[in-house]
Amino acid sequence: YGDAVPELTYASSDELIGTPLLSCTATSSSPVGTYPITISKGSVENYNVEYVSGTLTIVKAPLTISAGSYTKKQGEENPEFAATYSGFKNGETASVLTKQPIFTTDVVASTAPGQYTVKVSGAEAQNYEISYVDGTLTVTDADKVTITANNITMVYGDAVPELTYASSDELI
Repeated sequence: YGDAVPELTYASSDELIGTPLLSCTATSSSPVGTYPITISKGSVENYNVEYVSGTLTIVKAPLTISAGSYTKKQGEENPEFAATYSGFKNGETASVLTKQPIFTTDVVASTAPGQYTVKVSGAEAQNYEISYVDGTLTVTDADKVTITANNITMVYGDAVPELTYASSDELI
């Protein structure tokens, strides 16, 4: 799919005087399927010639969908995943997909720092044979939060006052 129509050729069981005329209605934007190759007399001068039509088969073009690489801090929600594509023909885009790709990962907000797989799958398209390249999601340490106990003074014999603290960031 998407390539130029190849040169149409013929075979003959005997030597021809002249050249037959070959034609096909398929173009580089014709969808996947089969198209008749018609053959006719053209400039052939031989007598008693039988012309047998052929078939041009257009197969799906390869399309690769990649999940990409992402980074997030522990405690944050996952970023929005976006596919990258390689192999579209005829100026086409992801809009020709009959089903858009789906992204999955085991990472949640509380997942420990490390590197994890982002799987991509599920896309469909009439004219493309789709393959996938998984991506990665790197979880980094959350921002450090410093919690400091406030210094308190109390008079001997009084009740212990409420103990308080200060934080360098808003606590969840």
